[in-house]
Amino acid sequence: MSQKSISPLTRARAVETIRLLAQAVQAGETAVTYSDFATRLGLSRVNPQGLASYLKEAAAICERHGLPNIATLVATKASIDAGAPMPSEGKLTDSFYEATGLTAQTVPAEQARARAFDWAAADLSGLEAERDRGAGPDTAAAGDGG
Repeated sequence: MSQKSISPLTRARAVETIRLLAQAVQAGETAVTYSDFATRLGLSRVNPQGLASYLKEAAAICERHGLPNIATLVATKASIDAGAPMPSEGKLTDSFYEATGLTAQTVPAEQARARAFDWAAADLSGLEAERDRGAGPDTAAAGDGG
């Protein structure tokens, strides 16, 4: 199962993505626009395509930890305004969700699962280990017991 190497910065921002979106859910937000999300992440000058790697890695981390895919809550402003938050069309066709098995038809159910999940009670301590996974070479996990 070879996987593209994830940079430490991407992994750290993916972990922050989960934390920020969990806070949004706890505050009662049903979805977050790409531009608002970028601002919250401290990247106000990035376009939606620039967020893809963070959202994709956040989805993968959620999957590894048995959490709902909270990255599905980042949606286009037009879809939020229409009352049916959905990610950009490009995200649905460029393998962004394909990796987690989601389709345009199943995204709303995953969004509902992410909104209903009790993020406040969830043990997210494992996310720090995810952040650390990107801190060094993959072989570091094999360790040299010292």
